[in-house]
Amino acid sequence: MPPHILLLLTDQFRYDSWSPTLTPNLHSLATSGVNFPHAYASTPTCTPSRSGILTGRSPWNHGMLAYNSEIDCEAYPTTIPEVLSQAGYKSYVSGKDHFGTHDDGTPVTHGYEHLSLYDGLTEENDDYDQFFDAKMPGENPKATCDLDWNMWAACPYVYDESLHPTAWTTDTAIDYMDAFFSNSTSADSSMFLKLSYHRPHSPYDPPARLFDRFLNDSSLVPDRFVNNTSWDSAYFQNFTTDPEEMNKSAWNGDPGEEAARHTRAGYLASIAFVDEGVGRVLEYLENNNLRDDFFILWAADHGDMNGDHNLWRKGYPWEASARVPFVISPDKNTRATAPGTVSKGVVEMRDIAPTLFDVAGVLGEVQAADPMMNGASLLGLLSGEEETVRDFVDMEHGQLYDEKVHWSGLVDAEMKFIFNAFDASMQLFNLTADPNETHDLAPLEEYADELEKWRSRMVKQFQEEGRGEDWVSAEGELVQRAQSTTLGPNYPCL
Repeated sequence: MPPHILLLLTDQFRYDSWSPTLTPNLHSLATSGVNFPHAYASTPTCTPSRSGILTGRSPWNHGMLAYNSEIDCEAYPTTIPEVLSQAGYKSYVSGKDHFGTHDDGTPVTHGYEHLSLYDGLTEENDDYDQFFDAKMPGENPKATCDLDWNMWAACPYVYDESLHPTAWTTDTAIDYMDAFFSNSTSADSSMFLKLSYHRPHSPYDPPARLFDRFLNDSSLVPDRFVNNTSWDSAYFQNFTTDPEEMNKSAWNGDPGEEAARHTRAGYLASIAFVDEGVGRVLEYLENNNLRDDFFILWAADHGDMNGDHNLWRKGYPWEASARVPFVISPDKNTRATAPGTVSKGVVEMRDIAPTLFDVAGVLGEVQAADPMMNGASLLGLLSGEEETVRDFVDMEHGQLYDEKVHWSGLVDAEMKFIFNAFDASMQLFNLTADPNETHDLAPLEEYADELEKWRSRMVKQFQEEGRGEDWVSAEGELVQRAQSTTLGPNYPCL
């Protein structure tokens, strides 16, 4: 029987926001397994990134090239829960799916058998909302300072923390495991549990005890943003210093020192609360002698600019938005290098599905059934048999927030190339020497050959994918795209 699988997803979680001090439980997964520090979300907003996770496909192959709320498409030939169910797994999801609903209001499942959902979408009355209504009749679960889903402002949670969506997601996951492992039939099947936290996605509303801890300890919160560098002045806008007049839903701008620190404290405290939940789940596994029987993969669907480069939210090609944590802590029978290994491989969300299919022993069958699944199993990196599964990752996002947010990109462990489609400008960053992307190398003559190497790689990729002259001209030039499309030709529900 294949091992049990825990797919742990955190939403809007920056790659640089976990550490032994801040997130001891998440960090323990890395010390017991393999950390992949060069991990990316190719289309770093919720629904397209989750399409890559679900299908094992690149953005062009799954077809969701930008954020789209019309996501009730069940025409993909292979998805993680469907494949694993056929391989003998019982599938569960606790927390965020973000797959939309049918016309009758029931959730799109993509094959998950048991669902308890908190998608964090205002228009949906999901399982968490029903739980909250039962506990707090007549109260508004979103009453914390009137925070909304994409605000950069932060505020301590106004209710008892046991009612918080993060606590509920943890409780539900533990209840699922308790029911599965107390059932006599569990000996005949394996468990696949997707534990999917909505936080630290905004609203930044952690419990007051954690919010106060981060707000009052200057060692825990960075003093200032990484901004006003060689290229990001285009995203600067003046905020009034009056807190009552600030646009707390703005996607760009610098609100000043005090507001910046308040926001970062709320964000990091939300991460600490998620880590406490992960600790409870790991404690459950340890107490029930199950830890060695679980293959655990932790990743995030995208990051959060958190004010860096005068930007908020996600959807951008720069590190804070597109680079994510990615850790595998294997079960006792999965081959792995020494615990605590750091991989050099460049990985992406599309690699999650084939890795899990490989764990379940069905990868070859799925690859034969779905040739458009172009993610790679990471078990070879885990065992040390391979050093990398690709030379670079392709990234892209259609227009979002503003015409300037519309781009394609390529990245490896050292360099990043960005084509800004709105004006056909290019950027080049040396991530080894300049991890915060403060110095755009594209205008410098000494980097002309390096820039052309990466530009040519993107041209070749677009040509091999058959994107046509809307993307690459007959002369082999990347084409300025004043308008963008949310859904590409490979989206199966056009």
